[in-house]
Amino acid sequence: MKKVLFPMLALILMLGVTLFVASPAGAISGGQLDTSNMYPNVGAIVVDVPGSGPLVVGSGALIGPQVFLTAGHIVAYLMAYGVSADEVFVSFAPDPLANVTSFLPVSGWFTPFNGKLESKSNAYDVGVLILQQEVTGITPAALAPEGFLDTQLRQGNNRAGFTVVGYGETAQWPPPKMTYDPQRRYAECDFQTLLPSWLVLSQNPAKGNGATCLYDSGGPVFWTDADTGTILLVGITSRGDLNTVGTGFYYRVDIPATLSFLNSLGYQIGSSGE
Repeated sequence: MKKVLFPMLALILMLGVTLFVASPAGAISGGQLDTSNMYPNVGAIVVDVPGSGPLVVGSGALIGPQVFLTAGHIVAYLMAYGVSADEVFVSFAPDPLANVTSFLPVSGWFTPFNGKLESKSNAYDVGVLILQQEVTGITPAALAPEGFLDTQLRQGNNRAGFTVVGYGETAQWPPPKMTYDPQRRYAECDFQTLLPSWLVLSQNPAKGNGATCLYDSGGPVFWTDADTGTILLVGITSRGDLNTVGTGFYYRVDIPATLSFLNSLGYQIGSSGE
């Protein structure tokens, strides 16, 4: 791998301002390791850092044979620090740093992110990495259709559960102590409210909720239909309170801004890639 010629520490610190910090136990707190590979289409974004080796800097999900969905602010920061596409990789291994041969090269990226991570505005916090080759053997995540969450909540499903998945750090309480442990984990969260651009979830451990952590940013939020078992990707991990005892904000997939951006790319979305 080529070595990254930019101040990765500064990048990590900037990412940390907008990513989640986990609450008690587990990288995705209140959750568990994906030891049975339940979410094979969820992957890690890896950058090789001089003097440190490869580091996971974010999470995401395969949504097409060559399309990896993540947070727009991650793509924006990579561009801001002059990272070239051949210095970034995606891994779908549950423990990517222990499986260097799983690293898949990236050919480019896109994002409409506008830098305004505010609950009352549309940050367009969606981005994609384009893989050099189509991924086989992994079924891409299915995206929620436009207006899906609005429809579900109008039908009274406002207590539905959501699953967050990512490769974030581990945090332990008290006090909050962060440990770099980028393995794939998942946790359940309760619905809190729905905004025009954001899905807001509870990350209060006292209520049994999980939460996302540093480097989980870009990872997916899944909705599972209790009757059919259908799983849809409805949100992208974006930001939350530092103590992770309140709320987390996830950029919505089921809104025109997200779906129009993805459709404008000209790449297959939703094909199995097998």
